[in-house]
Amino acid sequence: MVNSAVLFETFARPVYARQVFDQIKKAQPKKLYFYSNKARIGYPEEMKNNEEIRSWVKEIDWDCELHTFFRDEYVDIYVSTLGSKDWVFKNEEEAIVLEDDSIPSIAFFEYCDFFLNKYRDDKNVGFISGANYAKNYKIKNDVDHIYSDMFYFYGFATWRDRWQNINVNITSQEVISQGLFENYFYTRRAALFFQDRFDKLADFIDRTHCWDYVFMLNCIKDKSYGVYPIVNLVKNIGVVGTHSDSSILRLSNNVYQNDFYPFTSQNLGEYDDDFEKDMLKKTQYKTFRSRLYGLLNSLLLCILGKYNLNRLKLLIKRM
Repeated sequence: MVNSAVLFETFARPVYARQVFDQIKKAQPKKLYFYSNKARIGYPEEMKNNEEIRSWVKEIDWDCELHTFFRDEYVDIYVSTLGSKDWVFKNEEEAIVLEDDSIPSIAFFEYCDFFLNKYRDDKNVGFISGANYAKNYKIKNDVDHIYSDMFYFYGFATWRDRWQNINVNITSQEVISQGLFENYFYTRRAALFFQDRFDKLADFIDRTHCWDYVFMLNCIKDKSYGVYPIVNLVKNIGVVGTHSDSSILRLSNNVYQNDFYPFTSQNLGEYDDDFEKDMLKKTQYKTFRSRLYGLLNSLLLCILGKYNLNRLKLLIKRM
């Protein structure tokens, strides 16, 4: 049984959310925070899917302290995903966070439990990530986790004090102007890459306060790093979404299948430049193939519309 509280964030994608919920049911957390944004008025299929997901609370048949936050009105994704986390950390000192398209392995829960406890009082650690897409990563020196300046939140955990300490109104420009990117990242390569990225996203972040970018900027400002597993523990299946990333979808398919995380005797962690380079290469740097995929995706979206494109991708995925 999982000791840490689990936040399950949902909207209206039952095909995706069901796969995540089934893993949560297997893990049987002691506390489950079930969040559901309201479907939009005028979208009957979305409303039907939304109600279906909410009905799953009836399936919780283990000894569980259940909390629900089912919105009465639709809010946009940025308000929704900020609000869900504010809700859980108003009530819990620490929590595991799962969106409806991030399927965790069973070992993910044990891993989060352990490292939430290990790094609870270490403010140099801002979050625990379940992602490892560095296929060529070689385990060294009895290490069972990695310290990294990368940011991947497809299944993660953090603490109340880290979440409530963030400045939601932080801007890219204030972090850039203070030279904090070069102060944070281990390599100049990564610093320049992310500084350029956040410079280009500045208007978007100012307008939306998108939680993950805001969280990243606060980590950079506070020099707070992530802990990563030596194996990938979460599969992302978000084929279509506001922030879908085809490279993540492809790389996250290789998920650790054992129910128990491969802890080592000393539980040592270390920074590894090879891990950073491989993660950046596979998920951030745009290859010709990924650019071509993006153009094709945009073209099909214009021709078919979002709903039909989603159905087409799911059909192809099942072939």
